[in-house]
Amino acid sequence: MVQKHVDDVNPDLYCYDTGLTFGQEAADKILEQVNKDVTYFERRVNYQDGRDMNTLIRKVGAKKTRELIRRKQQIETLWPGQCPIEFKQYFLNNEFGKLLLKQTPNWLKISATEPDPMLQVSDSGDLLPVHKGHYRRCSLFMLLESDGQETRWYRNTDSFEVIDAVRIPDMDKVEKVVSVVMEPRKWYMFNHFEWHSVHKFSPGGRRVSIGVDFNSIDASTLLTLIKENS
Repeated sequence: MVQKHVDDVNPDLYCYDTGLTFGQEAADKILEQVNKDVTYFERRVNYQDGRDMNTLIRKVGAKKTRELIRRKQQIETLWPGQCPIEFKQYFLNNEFGKLLLKQTPNWLKISATEPDPMLQVSDSGDLLPVHKGHYRRCSLFMLLESDGQETRWYRNTDSFEVIDAVRIPDMDKVEKVVSVVMEPRKWYMFNHFEWHSVHKFSPGGRRVSIGVDFNSIDASTLLTLIKENS
């Protein structure tokens, strides 16, 4: 169940249980291949993790690098002793993606390139720290495997610069507004363009998800499209 933590927020704009049921055959085949050999899928790297300080300094300069380090320290203070998970994205530009798109309702196909199917596998850590999407604005998101992790969304309480190289917030200027423990094999509208984090990874646990991503429309537009057609 999606929970809201402030009164003046519409939780549907962050995460919405769509009730859609398409793509189960594709989901079965994708998870089977992940369990067999995940390297079959081509890696997709649309972000930087900011761990290489020299690369970061060359990209954004010393001043912004210091600010990013300060923001990382905020996260370490809020969740002491917790290590970031290994977060890997993969293209579904093969027979699995074609099958998923074939099973996707036509009213969700807004252009020749959208939605764009993708795969995520996360493990070997405790949390996915607060961040927001670089390119994808929203998606239909389905967990294939999960240990009951909790996803949280945040909104700004004050303005601050979003440093594109590593999109992490000033935690003194955001507040938690929505949280959810998503159920496997259900399609959720997921807002990637708002700050969000993932918590409560079990030791040795794994989180596998697929999505059909949208880069050109926002969560409000996708939500309206879903509600009009389901």
